[in-house]
Amino acid sequence: IKMEKSDKDKLYVILFLVMLFLLDMCVVGGVLLHGKANFPELIKHLRENQVGKTAFILAGGNAHFAGIGQREYNSRLTYTYKFLPFTLTQVYAGRTAQSFGNMDMVTTDASACASSLKVLMDVEVLMKHYDFDRVIVLTVEDGVSNAVLEFFGQSQAVLTAKDEAETGAKPSAFDSKNGGFYVGQGAALAVFEKARLVDRFNRTPKARLVGAYNASENSTNAIGQCEDGEGFSKAIGGACFHSKTLRHDIGIVKTHGTGTDSNNKAEKAAILGSGLRDFVATSYKAKIGHTMGASGLLETLLLLDDIKAGFVPAIENRTESDSVFLSDSVKPPKGYILSLAAGMGNIYSAAIFEGL
Repeated sequence: IKMEKSDKDKLYVILFLVMLFLLDMCVVGGVLLHGKANFPELIKHLRENQVGKTAFILAGGNAHFAGIGQREYNSRLTYTYKFLPFTLTQVYAGRTAQSFGNMDMVTTDASACASSLKVLMDVEVLMKHYDFDRVIVLTVEDGVSNAVLEFFGQSQAVLTAKDEAETGAKPSAFDSKNGGFYVGQGAALAVFEKARLVDRFNRTPKARLVGAYNASENSTNAIGQCEDGEGFSKAIGGACFHSKTLRHDIGIVKTHGTGTDSNNKAEKAAILGSGLRDFVATSYKAKIGHTMGASGLLETLLLLDDIKAGFVPAIENRTESDSVFLSDSVKPPKGYILSLAAGMGNIYSAAIFEGL
């Protein structure tokens, strides 16, 4: 993914790994260096090709991992990772960052469902204003536990077996009959580099990151949403304004798309009221489950793959014909990609991409 302020400030994401876990289904996809889905080879390449200034960002829902019990594995020092009842995310981040070579900065973010998209504003700031040449973003999240399921069940956001049996409801978004989501788990890795490094290492970038922006809305409910979509609207407006992107140049919207009544109203109001023209919108949560910290970036990478394959996917389980909030897959229209995410705590994020 590259982002552009001037020719010398272009940034690229050139590698990524996507891993999804939904119930008992495991889907592994992605495009890595030289087309090899080989995580050790990626780490080896980055270690052997150090650049000027490198940052590592761990973005997670609320990760509680710490490495304990040093042990040898394939002649390398490693650790046993334990789930802890308190947060030591920065320890996990520091040890993981070492795998990629020398780091000039390590930082973390735990903004729930918005985290992985939210940190793209940090990527912009580091690379445009603080002379970082490469930023590695790894997004992970907590394991799905009964406590997580209970929380979403009590909020009536997650679908249950009882819902399916009694109403026949299926996960979807922006639909009058189906809605909600199952909880999923996922992880995504993205490497952002400036244009000179892309040329130096003969990269084939996935996309250009045009701009990103985070916002909050005027609300006293930290886990609720304003029905007029104020938070989404401010994030969209900020991303467009600061990247000097014309709104009618956006052709595809990757929605947050949880399918809850509150998000359906808020996000749809914001998108339709943001001055976009001739666009299509999709959502991945009905298909892969609602990953937490990983969702925004992970879903964006999946969309880039789908666009390369020649389509923008329909929103799963739509019951009404809709050519905007897609009930059927379509060929990718021209224009930029707008990716949206929302996180508990009144956090809204928007990022604009250009597929390459």
